[in-house]
Amino acid sequence: MTVAFATAPSESKTHSYDSFTETFASCTKKVFSTMLGWDIVLAERAKRLGFLSKYDVSGIIGFSGAVRGTLVVSCAAEMTYTAAESFLGSKPTEITDDVVDLVGELTNMIGGSSKDRLGISGIELGLPAVVSGIGHRVSFQPSAHVEILHFICDAGPFTVEIGFSKPNGK
Repeated sequence: MTVAFATAPSESKTHSYDSFTETFASCTKKVFSTMLGWDIVLAERAKRLGFLSKYDVSGIIGFSGAVRGTLVVSCAAEMTYTAAESFLGSKPTEITDDVVDLVGELTNMIGGSSKDRLGISGIELGLPAVVSGIGHRVSFQPSAHVEILHFICDAGPFTVEIGFSKPNGK
């Protein structure tokens, strides 16, 4: 399926849902490599089924304008502690403000680099929010096309979920 979005005032560019998902996957790999020095592998790509996260911490950022949607980066707590250790020099043993900031910043960088790489004018990013707790729920708009990317790395598995639609909800 393809969708046309404005790339300049007088032109439009067609993007498939696959190209959106590939962009987010590529940008996720780049952010984790650059910021953490981690090699990550996309293990599976699927449509999202259900609403409960199997991980402990989720960074969430919204898109508005030419593309409306939500990006969710979900990780096990232990993985976030390992990531925080890279920046702090010591490994947290609980979800601290530093861990929350790190998850929010990784989410923001994935969203920002994906936005830039899509090349669609008129996309705005919101501020990242982070929620934590086993089994927390993140809902997407009913009209959103939602895909989940399952990644693996030495620190453990994590997911990137992308739910997006055109501004008119289609």
